[in-house]
Amino acid sequence: MQVNIMMHAVVERPRSGGETTSGGTNGVAIWDIFRREDVPKIIEYMMKHQKEFLHFKNLPLEHVLHPIHDQTFYFDEMHKRQLKEEYNIEPWTFEQHLGEAVFIPAGCPHQVKNRQSCMKVALDFVSPESIKECIKLTQEFRRLPQGHRSKQDILEIKKLVVCAAGAAVDEIGKSRLNLN
Repeated sequence: MQVNIMMHAVVERPRSGGETTSGGTNGVAIWDIFRREDVPKIIEYMMKHQKEFLHFKNLPLEHVLHPIHDQTFYFDEMHKRQLKEEYNIEPWTFEQHLGEAVFIPAGCPHQVKNRQSCMKVALDFVSPESIKECIKLTQEFRRLPQGHRSKQDILEIKKLVVCAAGAAVDEIGKSRLNLN
């Protein structure tokens, strides 16, 4: 899982006379989070429409290793509409305001578009419910080529499972001593 907290934003709203001032009611960022169950179809869509997604200097993407882990695709409104029409897939879309936290379930593809200059703090963590998904993601990352931006195993899930199992065994040992 990941939690992403909006810590600071320079939000401007129009004043009378065309000037701007800090404040405003619109969210600072727009999030789209897709269901993990839809990943195979999302990848299929991305590969099918790869040339339609523009990258730097409005050029089409020429080379794709992994459509999600490359982090080079962005679903604009047209692509979200087309994904809904072709595959019946649509993301949860919402605004994030200053001071709000967004929790992203493990394995859920997501994208965010910042409307204003802002600073966010992101933290990856593993919840017991997501261990299976985290192991799957770790295996996907390991298949990526050396030097890929997502290659690093930031979750270190296997170490985490071994440490948790060790802690559980220690607790069992302590409770057995307390019973005697």
